[in-house]
Amino acid sequence: MQSRARAGEVQPSTSHSALVDVKDAEDRAKYLAGRELEPVRAGGWLSQLFGRSKAGAGRRSTAEANPLLAFTSEASAAHSRAEAVVRPSSAGARNGSSGTLVAFGALVILGGLGAWGANRLNLITISGLAAKDGRLTIETRPAGAQVMIDGQLRGTTPLTLSLKSGSHTMTVRSDADERVVPLSVAAGAELAQHFEMKTLEPEVVVGRMSVVTDPAGARVSVDGRPVGTSPIEALDLTAAAHKVTVTSETGSAERTVTIEAGTSTSVVFSLPKVVAPLGGWLSISAPFDVQIVEGGDVIGSGGAAKIMLAGGRHDIVLVNRTLEYQESRRVEIAPGKVTPIRVDPPRVMVSANARPWADVLVDGTSVGQTPIANLALPIGTHQVVFRHPQLGERRETVVVNAKGPNRIAVDLTKSASPN
Repeated sequence: MQSRARAGEVQPSTSHSALVDVKDAEDRAKYLAGRELEPVRAGGWLSQLFGRSKAGAGRRSTAEANPLLAFTSEASAAHSRAEAVVRPSSAGARNGSSGTLVAFGALVILGGLGAWGANRLNLITISGLAAKDGRLTIETRPAGAQVMIDGQLRGTTPLTLSLKSGSHTMTVRSDADERVVPLSVAAGAELAQHFEMKTLEPEVVVGRMSVVTDPAGARVSVDGRPVGTSPIEALDLTAAAHKVTVTSETGSAERTVTIEAGTSTSVVFSLPKVVAPLGGWLSISAPFDVQIVEGGDVIGSGGAAKIMLAGGRHDIVLVNRTLEYQESRRVEIAPGKVTPIRVDPPRVMVSANARPWADVLVDGTSVGQTPIANLALPIGTHQVVFRHPQLGERRETVVVNAKGPNRIAVDLTKSASPN
């Protein structure tokens, strides 16, 4: 019984010592495991950032799960296993953290280099584009057309100018034509445009002339160009003065005929019916155009006309309807000779006045100060100047006719009316 009792007393003491040893072993294992796990926790945010798990950080020993199963003899083995489990995991965590940091740093550097390179390339490209404008050359036929770019006048053709890159609208305009062209100009581009522009066709104003000769069959030329044999009817000519020449076997005649637009003019030539010297010529010299009429027929016209007439006496009339001038003459035509006639324009009275007053010049010659009455001037066209020291001068063109009255007056206090 005592033996059993001692045994019974000692046994609890042994069990207590075993429990104490096991407890100390568990505390030491936890302490060592905690120290080894600190690096793992320090790098845990990187492992979580990239989705990696902590190997061995959450393991618990069998003694931690059930203290009653811990023994002193097993405490060292548990400590050794804890170190074996924790240390590799700690080394792996440190290696994983270092690799992650290096990869992250490399990505940041590569991203910065890429952004710097893109910005540098962009700067070079933009500065290159801004440094050059396009160049445009415009030519037209005929030259002198106006060129507008985007509604602004830039000059007349031929023209070369610089344009900013982009879209533009070009307008080329002449008196009779206009072109609108859209343009797309690239930086540094060379463009050329050529246009065939329409031109204003001059208005052709014509009149008609008939040529009759006595005897008929004379060759007729107008301005040195043969147009046929007389009689000629309805010959179209421009409204201007033309030289008409008729030639036959018995003689020739020449006149200057003025053709008016929309009217018909008839010219009659009397040619000798026999060979000279039975015929002669009449020469007219006048400061204005006259028509030579004989027997109601116009036989010549012009300020300087040479007309062939049969030898003998002729009664002619010199006429200028604009100046209301008419004068009768009797001439003797000597066969084979030229009989000259000189026309001296008659002088008529002219009155001139101005408000308030003015010095008057006629054809550049001073004739006095207004009012002027009974100033004798030859019929025809004259230039009259009214001059005042404060109000300036006024120029007027005056046609003085033979029948009058001829008056001219100006008001220098008022501006001149447009012609």
